[in-house]
Amino acid sequence: MNVEGLFPRTWRTLLRRRGKPALWLLPVGLIAVWGIWFFHARVTVYERSVQARLELHREVYAIDAPVDGRVVGTQVELHRSVHAGDVLVELAHDEQERQVAEAEAALQGLGPQLEAARAELEAEQQGLVEQKGQRVAGVAEARARLTDARVVTRRAQKEAASFERLFERGVVSEMEWNRVRTELERSQAAEQAARATLTRVRSEGTIQSTDRRTRLASLRGEIARLESEERVARATLERLRDELERRVIRAPAEGILGETRSVRVGAQLEEGDPIATVVAGGPVRIVAQFSPEALGRIRAGQRARMRLGGFSWTEFGMIESSVVAVASEARDGLVRVELSVDELPRGIPLEHGLPGTIEVEVGEATPLRLVLRSMGQGLDGPDRAEQPTASRPKGGS
Repeated sequence: MNVEGLFPRTWRTLLRRRGKPALWLLPVGLIAVWGIWFFHARVTVYERSVQARLELHREVYAIDAPVDGRVVGTQVELHRSVHAGDVLVELAHDEQERQVAEAEAALQGLGPQLEAARAELEAEQQGLVEQKGQRVAGVAEARARLTDARVVTRRAQKEAASFERLFERGVVSEMEWNRVRTELERSQAAEQAARATLTRVRSEGTIQSTDRRTRLASLRGEIARLESEERVARATLERLRDELERRVIRAPAEGILGETRSVRVGAQLEEGDPIATVVAGGPVRIVAQFSPEALGRIRAGQRARMRLGGFSWTEFGMIESSVVAVASEARDGLVRVELSVDELPRGIPLEHGLPGTIEVEVGEATPLRLVLRSMGQGLDGPDRAEQPTASRPKGGS
């Protein structure tokens, strides 16, 4: 703090007089400055952890032989970096490739058969519609002819009845009467023929419709059978491709090959034989334990910093972090707090279990308030006085 800036006149007087009587002004000025700082300055209050450490989450994936087979290719090397999907071991798969090719050919052959059957079904359905129209037209024509024949027959009957009376009276000759009767019989025969034609047209239409519907049902059955065969062929092909893929053993995740088995080309593997393990890296976090008094003071989102044991903070710096989660109750006398790593200084390795101390910014207070708080904790008892709370000037380290 700049004393000359706060008390310019006093400072200039001291410099001008430089006498012993003015020396008492110096401690008075210092006390005044300290008093202003003590009553008005704002310092950052930190909550210090009982213990803390870095935790590096790692997933370990065990790779075993999925099927029996002879090794035809291998790229298993200890500590080798791999990515998800990288080929590690290939087993002999000539037979599986042949089966896949056969299944693909069978599936491809079903496609044209299905297309042809569906086209024929569509043509038959269209033919049924057209035939129905033709049947309606044929029936209408036969019914019209029957109606015409009935009209002719009724006229011939009337004419025959008239000629019969005239013949009985002797007005017309027997020849004329025979001609009229012949015309009547001819018209009756024509009516019967028209009625028979109408019956035949109806019967033929019904038979043709039945035949077409039978053909349509047969085609639908054929299409259903082909579709079923196609589904079976697809499922078979998928299964064979699956079996083929299982003979190519790949890395399940990105990471480093840990424990490995000596797998050489030509070796025979049995299902379940261990091949290697992939150690996949995960996120880094800080897990800290605080005294129960920290409950309610530490909240998610607060900034924090970590000093690692064995790494001088003056040389390596501190890890900047933020509170992510706080346990709702204490266990074994401590409260668990998880923090994210926001900034990791260079030179500090990411090793699981590195210990250290976390300081969480829980607020600001004046020095007077901190002293009163410490006195109150001291009066509460020795256990309370040992609460790990630290205070730093705002912006300081």
